[in-house]
Amino acid sequence: MIHDLVLLGAGNLATSLAVAVKNAGLPILQVYSRTLESASKLANLVGAEPICRFEHLQTKASIYIVALPDDIIAGIVPVLPELKGFVVHTSGSTPISVFEGLRVKGYGVFYPFQTFSRGRIVPFSKIPICLEASNDECYASLEQFASKLSGIIVPMSSEQRRWLHLSGVFACNFTNHMLALAYQLTTKHHISFDLVKPLVEETIRKAFDGNPALSQTGPAVRNDIKTMERHVQMLSAFGLADLYKELSLSIQKLSKETKG
Repeated sequence: MIHDLVLLGAGNLATSLAVAVKNAGLPILQVYSRTLESASKLANLVGAEPICRFEHLQTKASIYIVALPDDIIAGIVPVLPELKGFVVHTSGSTPISVFEGLRVKGYGVFYPFQTFSRGRIVPFSKIPICLEASNDECYASLEQFASKLSGIIVPMSSEQRRWLHLSGVFACNFTNHMLALAYQLTTKHHISFDLVKPLVEETIRKAFDGNPALSQTGPAVRNDIKTMERHVQMLSAFGLADLYKELSLSIQKLSKETKG
C-alpha cells in the first residue's frame, strides 16, 4: 500500500501530478528539484518540504516518483541513497530496466499518457495511466495508487510504451505543429483562427469513430492535382511547400494501402 510519497521533479507533469495526489488525500513528503526555488514553488502548493540535494531525501516514503526529463533519469540512479519504498519514473520512452540494480522494494513505471504544459493544471481523472513493475507487490501498489487518481489503468511493457509514446508524438505534437502553421497562415492574412476550430473538432470526432485513414478528406486523397499545385505555389513564400508535398504523398500512400 502507498501511504505517502516523495516527488522528484517540479516541472509541468510533476505539478499536475502533485495537485492530483493532494486532491486524492495522499501526503507528499518532499519535492526535489535542481534548485531550491523551483522545488519550493511546487512544495508550497502541496504542503511538502522542498529539497535540492539527494542526500536530503527522506528514505522511508512509500514511493518515490521520478518525474524528471528522460535524459536525467539514468544519471540519478547511482546517486540515490538507499530507499525503503518503491521507485518509479513517469517517462514514456525510458525502459523499466533503467532502475536495474537499485536496492529497493520494487521499481517500475507510472506513465500518464497526456500532454502537460506550463501554467496548466491537467485533471488526472480521465488520463490513461500506463503501469509496469518489477514485481507483483510493486504492481499491486501502483495499481491501487493510480486508481485514486484515474479510472483508466493500463498494464504496459516498456516496448509497448515506447510505441505508445511515439504514437503520441504524431497524434499530439505533430498535430499541434500543424495547428501552429494554420495559425500562422490565417493570422498572416487577417483571418480569425477560431474559424478552424469546428473543422478540427469534427476531424477528431471522425478519427475516433474508426480507422482515421478511412475518414481522410482533402485534395491529396482526391488526387486533385491542380489544387495541390496552387497550394504549393502559395506556400513557397512560407518555406512550407516541401512539407505540404511530403504530407500529401503520405496521405495518398496510406489511403491506397488502407483501401487496398
